[in-house]
Amino acid sequence: MRDFIRLLPFFACGIAFVWSVQYDPFFWDTVQLASKHAHHFYDNGLRWTPLPPEIDSGHPPVFGYYLALVWICFGKTLPASHWAMLPFILLNIGLIYRIGQRAGGPRWAFWLLPLILLDPIVAGQHALVSPDVALICGFLMAVSGMLERRRWLLSTGVFILCLVSMRGMMTAGALFVSQILLLQEAKLIRPVSNKKVLGFFRAVISGIPPYVPGFVFAVWYLWWHHAATGWTGYHADSPWAPAFEKAGASQMLKNIAVVGWRWLDFGRIFEWLLVAWLVFRARGGNNKRLVTGVFFILCICLTVLLTPSALLFQNLSAHRYFLPCFLAFHLFVFSFINHVASAATRVYLFAALIAGFAFGNRWIYPRGISMGWDATLAHLPYHRLRAEAVAFLDAEKIPFEEVGSAFPNLNTGEQLLLNGDNRRFAEKDLARNEYIFCSNIFNDFSEKDLDLLQRQWLTIKHFEQAGVWIDIYRRRH
Repeated sequence: MRDFIRLLPFFACGIAFVWSVQYDPFFWDTVQLASKHAHHFYDNGLRWTPLPPEIDSGHPPVFGYYLALVWICFGKTLPASHWAMLPFILLNIGLIYRIGQRAGGPRWAFWLLPLILLDPIVAGQHALVSPDVALICGFLMAVSGMLERRRWLLSTGVFILCLVSMRGMMTAGALFVSQILLLQEAKLIRPVSNKKVLGFFRAVISGIPPYVPGFVFAVWYLWWHHAATGWTGYHADSPWAPAFEKAGASQMLKNIAVVGWRWLDFGRIFEWLLVAWLVFRARGGNNKRLVTGVFFILCICLTVLLTPSALLFQNLSAHRYFLPCFLAFHLFVFSFINHVASAATRVYLFAALIAGFAFGNRWIYPRGISMGWDATLAHLPYHRLRAEAVAFLDAEKIPFEEVGSAFPNLNTGEQLLLNGDNRRFAEKDLARNEYIFCSNIFNDFSEKDLDLLQRQWLTIKHFEQAGVWIDIYRRRH
């Protein structure tokens, strides 16, 4: 009860945060993974049926089913959708504090909350109606269960991970591998025999039960989906098939650079610089406990399991794909600071990291450089600017079908705003479109496209706020 009272200010901030974004539309991948999936089940009376091929990317659509259930109970509105995220956000706050107590003690546990919650990827997903909010919850729950040796908590967390996505299933697998590696060092599972080899394998077997419900669901879903559709993961005619094309040597080198940048992006570079400084400062100390500890092993296992797909395929390197890795790294850094720094130094280090991540939410790259806009709070002004741009087009009586645009602005108003508007913009084609709706949010506009628009088209309206801009162009005749 005392911990609950201590966390009340953080719970209040979580509630205020949801209130502040409750009218924001679906954005980026959540248009498909939340809105379109939920519409499928909502329109079919919650019957569990395969998704239409154009919105089926192979993941379990359980989150969409949950959202459809919320719509039936509370109305199909944006506020109902955003408030459906609140239970996960509040659980995330409680679980972060709980893990912080284990990793740094009650005195320092509160520092872990802003350290994780202000991470631009975590904050960006929390601002959306996103299945990755549930993935964060499942991951934190599983880690807490491992640390506390509470099998029901570990089992629940693993089950949530497997419900959310195939990436969640892979994360659950990494947790299991981590647990095996930590059997002796962390003593998460007590061997049942003094004979080393036999005792080790018995301990491994005894650790399997918490994973059974999640793994059984994963196997069932993959079997059911393949039986219903004839494919698993992706297929040649999938809208996402280009992303799954094998990467050649040059593309693989590019992918390595992209993944490396993901680990530095949006303020994460400050975390690495701090770790480097701490390693140099503590190089004479005995840090064996850190490199054999839960968080270090977990971070390594997650990185090994979740990174290969980003390297071997054309375009599977979105920031959110590495969320479990980043969360594990935060936990390791938090533990590292508590292990090697004095009490006075910790305050400055935690404050510097938190400020770095808060600053990371304001990073906006120059024109022509792609950004993961769903991985930062910097995208928030776009929603108001888009509403103003649509109002301008309506006032000028410009038909949507004459306006070319790009992802994520190619969906209907119903899919984005749940407003019943079934108009959609045309896909950008500078040779055919009469008008162009362009924004730095859209990564599909190349520098060549933007230069052509500025030289040969007429800007009829410009909107801008906090580094986010939208331009409406008209073809010159």
